[in-house]
Amino acid sequence: MTARSGLLAGLTAALAVVALTGCSKPTPLVSVVAGGTTVHTDATLYCFAGQSIAKKDCRIADGRTPTVLRVKPGQQVGIDVAKQLATSGWVVVLPGTGQAQAQSSGKQTGHYLTFVPQFSQQSPRVDLEVRMLDHGSTSKPTVGVWQFVLVPA
Repeated sequence: MTARSGLLAGLTAALAVVALTGCSKPTPLVSVVAGGTTVHTDATLYCFAGQSIAKKDCRIADGRTPTVLRVKPGQQVGIDVAKQLATSGWVVVLPGTGQAQAQSSGKQTGHYLTFVPQFSQQSPRVDLEVRMLDHGSTSKPTVGVWQFVLVPA
């Protein structure tokens, strides 16, 4: 292989990688932090501009497991959202498991929220969802969902 053909092969491979990764737009990231540890995740459901839940054309990440973060009991947890979420409005939902009732933060318009998760013997983990609102409306279906699980450290 000559230097020229090696260079051509390398450029072709690089262009193929760029073309393949360019096929799917990334979703905004959401980060959760506790005790100096930060985890990030992409949306498990996300509607890009022009898409909607009603049209069933939103991106759904099938089979993705929620991102796990270990948290010491009583420790504060921070949630940091991308600009798109802060602009559109978002809520934090703790769906509740077993007999636990679902809880919601109410509409957020900033990019950061803190809270202290409540672990119990009946609920040894806290499921957490960040949901992006459709143009800030809490009465419409959400247009993005990011899932996390908080477990005692």
